[in-house]
Amino acid sequence: MNHVIKIFLALTLMTLQVMTLQVSAQTVTTHVDGNKAEILITLPGNIVADLTLTFNHVIGLTENNLGISADLINVNDLTLLSRLPSGISTSIPSAFPMMITIEPLLEAGFSFEGAVTIDIHTHNLPYTANTPLRLYKAPLGGSFRDITDHTSSGSYRARGDSGTFSQFLIVSDARLSASVTAEKLTLLQTDLSAWQSLIDAGVYSQLDAKVTAIASHINNDDYINAN
Repeated sequence: MNHVIKIFLALTLMTLQVMTLQVSAQTVTTHVDGNKAEILITLPGNIVADLTLTFNHVIGLTENNLGISADLINVNDLTLLSRLPSGISTSIPSAFPMMITIEPLLEAGFSFEGAVTIDIHTHNLPYTANTPLRLYKAPLGGSFRDITDHTSSGSYRARGDSGTFSQFLIVSDARLSASVTAEKLTLLQTDLSAWQSLIDAGVYSQLDAKVTAIASHINNDDYINAN
């Protein structure tokens, strides 16, 4: 019996050592320059991403205050998939099973105004014309939405703007462009309406007029001016 216990303890120790090696293999290196933070994320299995955050106006931007972490995920996790748009048209590419979480330390003096531009680049994914790969964002545990403004080559690159942080994924979205555009417009209109009470009346009027103009351009298939 003692022999069996010794074997069990040895195997447990080996498992813990492997887990420790896996954790130590996860690195997040951040370089801050003015209103920009450049982050290199490396996960086990050579899953790597370059992330750049560019702020309009930021206070207290430091490596420690950003609160960035990254995790390897199970791309078939039903709980995670349920947070994507419904249907079978969206999935998480198995070649890039990375979820990035950004939760800045507000109590440490970090704050920003306006939008932050998020650029992500990875060699783990190829870039092709009309790629279905998109940058998605969600609040912690909430539903993911497409925030992609632009994709480009150099392996795979995506850019999006946001007024908040939380969790980010690269998602393969095979839905029709018209469907995605209509969803984004609805979310924009909903968000503007939800924040109306906190926005100066004059500013709200200008924003509402811009959203109305965007809707008109989309209805006329004028996506260049709707951008």
